[in-house]
Amino acid sequence: MRLRATGLLFGLGLALTCWASAQTRPPTVKGKMTVTTREIPTVVRVEPSAAVLPSESAPQPVGYESDLYCFGYLGDLNETFSLEVQSAENVQSQVDYMTGDLLYVTGGYDKGLRVGDPYWLITAEQEIFHPANGRSMGRLYQYRGRAVVQSVEPRTAIVRVINACTDIPLGVSLKKFEPIPIPLARRSPMAQPGDPPTGKATGRVVFTRDGIVAVGADTTVIIDLGVANGVQPGDFLTVFRYSVGTAFGSEIVGRSPA
Repeated sequence: MRLRATGLLFGLGLALTCWASAQTRPPTVKGKMTVTTREIPTVVRVEPSAAVLPSESAPQPVGYESDLYCFGYLGDLNETFSLEVQSAENVQSQVDYMTGDLLYVTGGYDKGLRVGDPYWLITAEQEIFHPANGRSMGRLYQYRGRAVVQSVEPRTAIVRVINACTDIPLGVSLKKFEPIPIPLARRSPMAQPGDPPTGKATGRVVFTRDGIVAVGADTTVIIDLGVANGVQPGDFLTVFRYSVGTAFGSEIVGRSPA
């Protein structure tokens, strides 16, 4: 009889313990998750934080170093340079020179050269004429590469080619190097057919790199617009042409609305 009573008491205590556990709320869990009571069964899932993607509207480079450092500029028709390459270390075996070659120039301390100074290597190219009115706009001066002064004497110096864009012949001129920053800009929407004129300055393509006739994406060109027309590095231009061509070509460059 005593054993039966003890068994009943033990069973009653176990039932009370289970009932009390069922009525107790689960502990609160910190984090991005759902907390529920025992009465409403649910699936609890911790969600990882979403990755933050860079904004597509953030400023981006609008070109590459080669677009600027291996092209050139439109200068005076008879621009003069005080330094030029007159010889080279391997003059007996080379006609053109490249990165790493040593070149001898016609000036030293007397022309202000100092060890470590960087210089453009430049050749004077063709005269550029405006396609609409035929007037001379100056001469194209091509960047052949860059060199740095390695040693200096009173009236001569040695430079080493640190970057060759193309072949570098004897006789190239030297001009003090000035860095050209690659502009950052937010890409503006392209103009759509039927957009009204913006009233902003328009101009023409006057020169294409390497004599390319059919201009396409990534083609570097020279236009007849500049700072005087409100054009700044990083501006986007809309390239268009009239439906009926003109006598001197039809490709026009105008500032985009953005």
